[in-house]
Amino acid sequence: MISFLEKVWKTLISVKFAVVVIVCLAISLAVATVLESKYDTKTAQFVVYRSWWFYALLSSFGLLILAVAISRIPWKKKHIPFLMAHFGILMILIGSAITAFKGVDGNLRIAEGEVNSSVELDDHVLVFKRGDNVTSTEFPWMPAFEAEKFKTRQYPEFGVEVTKFVPDSELKIDFRPTSDSADKPTPAIQLRIMGAPMGGSPELWLWAGDASWSTQKMGPARFLIRREDQKDLAALPSEGPEARLDFIVGKKGDLRFEATSVRGEKRTGKIVMPTPPPTGGPAEAVLVDPEWRMPIKIAVRKFIPNASNNMAYVPVKAAAKGMNGGPVPAIQLHVMGDNSGSAHSSMWLGLGDRADLTTATGENVSVGYFPRRLVLPYALRLKKFEMKHNPGTMDPSAYSSHVQVVDQFQKTAQDLDTLPEHEISMNEPLKHGGYTFYQASYIPDFPRAVTTVLSVNYDPGRALKYLGSLLLVLGSILLYLSKLSQSKKKVATV
Repeated sequence: MISFLEKVWKTLISVKFAVVVIVCLAISLAVATVLESKYDTKTAQFVVYRSWWFYALLSSFGLLILAVAISRIPWKKKHIPFLMAHFGILMILIGSAITAFKGVDGNLRIAEGEVNSSVELDDHVLVFKRGDNVTSTEFPWMPAFEAEKFKTRQYPEFGVEVTKFVPDSELKIDFRPTSDSADKPTPAIQLRIMGAPMGGSPELWLWAGDASWSTQKMGPARFLIRREDQKDLAALPSEGPEARLDFIVGKKGDLRFEATSVRGEKRTGKIVMPTPPPTGGPAEAVLVDPEWRMPIKIAVRKFIPNASNNMAYVPVKAAAKGMNGGPVPAIQLHVMGDNSGSAHSSMWLGLGDRADLTTATGENVSVGYFPRRLVLPYALRLKKFEMKHNPGTMDPSAYSSHVQVVDQFQKTAQDLDTLPEHEISMNEPLKHGGYTFYQASYIPDFPRAVTTVLSVNYDPGRALKYLGSLLLVLGSILLYLSKLSQSKKKVATV
């Protein structure tokens, strides 16, 4: 036993072991750099930085440094620079380990005037809800070359399975005519907004088959589609002063509109879609003028009296996320035991989406694909988002968030207005309660940006890493000066 421990000890303090560990670290970092440049940071983290073997390699490096330092016992005054450098490296490694396992790095999204304390992390989870029972399970991200080998993951207790995973995707919207649920049809309509103040001609789909699709808001205007018998949508309350345009589908599949201005002025009319040309292709769009005292007209490009949602997430090349977001991971769900091939047996979920499914046994299950969230011990309120533009253009030159720290969620609106205000800009983060908030980006909304995206960082190992770096630098300088002094003494002796 003693001879075995002696062999291990000699190996730990040997030059060969040091060379092997350092070379392996160098190769690993080189591989990670290549992966990051070819793919993205998440791929490099998946393959190298967050792999078990890289943690083992760093642990071996730490054991090497500690063993070499212990081998110099009894320590003398001349060992001080050497010990400073080695213990500095150990402190950096320990601090990095604490940050990796206890730190927080995520995003906090806050709409103007709202309060939020939920931080979105890089880890992803599946959330299942059946009745009052809510269960979440991890669903780790993987790069494209791993996703190609993805094997179906089954969740039999909820009657669903994940059949596909796409790490970087974009949504392709496709509504098609269907004969399902003919007694309660789910109409869909495609619109183009002509003359929008933000420029361009944005397009959108409305679909009565899902509450999240039946209404959409663009700035001060709300667009909605409903059947005549959907009284709950007709009585949908307004979110402050807003213009509203309802597309109403009758029992015979006829289409009409009802426009309401901000001042409450109403206008109604019928919409008759022209017959598609005999050569094929879409029919001409029908223009609807809601008369909202603004130069906006609505082009009805397509109308389907009974439609199914065939949207899917398709793979795209990974790209850096800008203010409008970018490619998102997506999964395809399938109801276990349902091989009918209907639109209700299989569907796609992008990160942040939720869907309601009916299992093969007739149970209703809600499935969500979300980032893992961390609730802060306090909240932030976005009082105002401020943006500056380059002279003569609409290109943003700088933007900042004016926030308030809310420690008690029961505060009234009057109490919130009395809280101190903090400005978070590109070069001025906010530090509070151990967390640091940076201005990362924003989500534009018509006609101005109303949602800010703050990067949230909590690094409990920062102090150790800073102190370790200081010891490493000072120890290296003292080692250099010590060697230089020894060299001068030898020269003087000669």
